[in-house]
Amino acid sequence: MKKYFAILFFLSVNFLFAGNLDSLLKLATTKARDTAKVSLLNTIARETMTGGNATKAQDYAQQALGLADSLQFFKGQFQSYYLLAEILRELGNRTKSIELLIKALKLAESSGDKNFVAQGYLNLGFGYFYQVDYPMALKNYYTAMHIASKSNFERTRIKSYGNIAMIHTVTARYDSALFYYRKTLAFYEKNGPKNMLASQYANIGVLMWNTNKHNEALSYFNKSLQAQKELGNTLNQITILMNIGGVYADIKQFDKGIPFLLEALKIAEATKSKNKAMYAHQALALAYRDKNDFLNALKYLELYTELKDSIMHEGNNKNIEEMQTRFDTEKKEKEIQLLQKDKNIRELQMSEQQANINRQRIVIYSVAGGLALILTLIFFIWKSYREKKKINTGLELKNTEINLQKNLIEGKNLLITDSIDYARNIQNAILPSDETIHKNIQDSFILFMPKDIVSGDFYFMKPIGDSVFIASVDCTGHGVPGAFMSVMAFNMLENILADKKLLQPALILDELNKMVLETLHQETENSSAKYGMDISLIAIDKKQNKIEFAGAHNPLCIVRDSKLMEIKADKTTIGMAKEKFTNHVVEVQKNDMLYMFTDGYPDQKGGPQNKKFFVSEFKNLLASISKNNSLQQKEILYKTFTDWKSSSEQIDDVLVIGIRL
Repeated sequence: MKKYFAILFFLSVNFLFAGNLDSLLKLATTKARDTAKVSLLNTIARETMTGGNATKAQDYAQQALGLADSLQFFKGQFQSYYLLAEILRELGNRTKSIELLIKALKLAESSGDKNFVAQGYLNLGFGYFYQVDYPMALKNYYTAMHIASKSNFERTRIKSYGNIAMIHTVTARYDSALFYYRKTLAFYEKNGPKNMLASQYANIGVLMWNTNKHNEALSYFNKSLQAQKELGNTLNQITILMNIGGVYADIKQFDKGIPFLLEALKIAEATKSKNKAMYAHQALALAYRDKNDFLNALKYLELYTELKDSIMHEGNNKNIEEMQTRFDTEKKEKEIQLLQKDKNIRELQMSEQQANINRQRIVIYSVAGGLALILTLIFFIWKSYREKKKINTGLELKNTEINLQKNLIEGKNLLITDSIDYARNIQNAILPSDETIHKNIQDSFILFMPKDIVSGDFYFMKPIGDSVFIASVDCTGHGVPGAFMSVMAFNMLENILADKKLLQPALILDELNKMVLETLHQETENSSAKYGMDISLIAIDKKQNKIEFAGAHNPLCIVRDSKLMEIKADKTTIGMAKEKFTNHVVEVQKNDMLYMFTDGYPDQKGGPQNKKFFVSEFKNLLASISKNNSLQQKEILYKTFTDWKSSSEQIDDVLVIGIRL
């Protein structure tokens, strides 16, 4: 079960009027066509949408936009663009929704109003989230946050915090998510409004769910659901109901959870919200699958696939309709031209009736020849039309067959992807928790960004006596193959420290190398494939204020007073090493910053010339940020990486560990 059906975003559009919908509609009949009526129509559109009638809401928002355009009323135009974008997203047209959000942002920038510019970036980030483009969404949220902070727009800044926290939630950076959630919750509990507090409860519920605190998640979701009902916000009720149903399905209480999902689907269909109906079908397919009710699972999977395909092709259908309209218009014009030509010929024949017989023959022969030519052309056109129609019929049959195969493949992909999601949960479960990390090393951060759902990189921490063992590991490959290696390597490290009782990093790597060789049968030169891992391993002695280090390919970097020192690793790989590993004893000082990392960050391609970031630039970056606190360092590294990568594909798993002594 996916754990983010009920993300509720903090959006930045303010409305001037308050009251129930009936009183607002009555007020609209008496208002003059001025800027106040624009704001009133936008408020009516908002209330109509939250009440569950997105189609009618679209009509009110378009009326508001038309009036705002005629009055050149900037704030009304901005509100209308945003509302129409949100309404079209609910109706399934995501591409048009993004287009309107970009228009709103351009309008805000042309006005010079910094608060509206920040709001524009915030809302555009929301649009990218629904395109599952999390880096672009986060980039826009950070931009909104910086503009709002610099200009002291407190409410917009708090909304940015909330949306940044939600991206951290869906990308499994829970410590960062909790940091921002605490800021937003404290603000809205003190200042309101109630709808923002209700959204905050829902989003913290998502965080609790993702960290397997199911009772706490249900408590927050029920608080949010009660508030959404009091506010009359039907659309948000749908997502909360899906979320509650998802939690119950996650803990195998299907008889409790499925009714919530069915209620959510019923409301989504009644309100014509294609977007939410699509997710409700998906949630029901997963719940019935986990219940082993495969007949219902297949039913809802097919409905989900059909609706998803409809949403994804909304824009294409519109283009086809426009092409058909142009075609019909051109066809009518040609028919008129042919009729006019026939009329001219008849008039010419009548005017020349008195001409001599030879001229009549010439005219008749000419006309006959022309008609013969026209008939010949018509024959070939008709023949070509028949052939094209036959080909098109064949193509339609092929397309139907392809679509059937596509639906089957998408269904299988959904099940495979969900299985890999479970594998990610298993992999995340073996990693040390945030509590374990901060308990043993309070001032530290871990930037962990898998290329795929599961990762070949992993981090390891184990306290033994007065020492703490920490490792960053890069296994052969990424994705599913890398994940298999990472789970195996994690268990081997646990066994070496627990059973072998080896406490020197070099001896630990020697034993790890031996176990990989034996387990994967790589002892002989004839092995057809070689699997292994690169690793940095340190043992921190808290009492003696020293560390021991050993590494395979991956070094240890120490930054002191903004100057970086590198302790080099052995140039070999675990699973292929022939020699013993070197043990380094390093004296350290208070406030020294230690860094361990895999090759994913410096190897990432991007920038203006699409080149690698390179290790030298990466080390310079570490030295420049070393005096910042751990959370700030992590955020700078993340933002630098996403800005450098931009629209390029992430090429490898990324892992960076920072520790301040």
